[in-house]
Amino acid sequence: MNVKERVLLIAETKCISKTEFFKDLKLSYANFKGGQKNTALSSDAMIAILSKHPDISPAWLLMGEGTMMRKDEKGALSALPAETAHVTAEGLGIYKQLVNALEQTVKAQEKTILSLEGQVSLLQRK
Repeated sequence: MNVKERVLLIAETKCISKTEFFKDLKLSYANFKGGQKNTALSSDAMIAILSKHPDISPAWLLMGEGTMMRKDEKGALSALPAETAHVTAEGLGIYKQLVNALEQTVKAQEKTILSLEGQVSLLQRK
């Protein structure tokens, strides 16, 4: 399951229509259908999702690790509504981890692009 499929699963799990879900996030639902579903999700979109839905685990959203819903200190699933969410040191740390992971992804993609450009250049010489 890729990150965009996990985003769709959030809407389904919360019983929110996909149209309303993406409208609330100021994202285009079209980017989550068809071939677009297999493209990368921007860090801004991830931050919007996690800001509007703070009960979603950033590790699950980004990497598919763990459970969809965050757990509190006692291990109970969090159900904190977005309106009452506040920034905590833990939340800030998670956002920093998210940004770092996304930066690593960008760097890896830049290396891939450079490699592919080199291959194209070699093919054009032939």
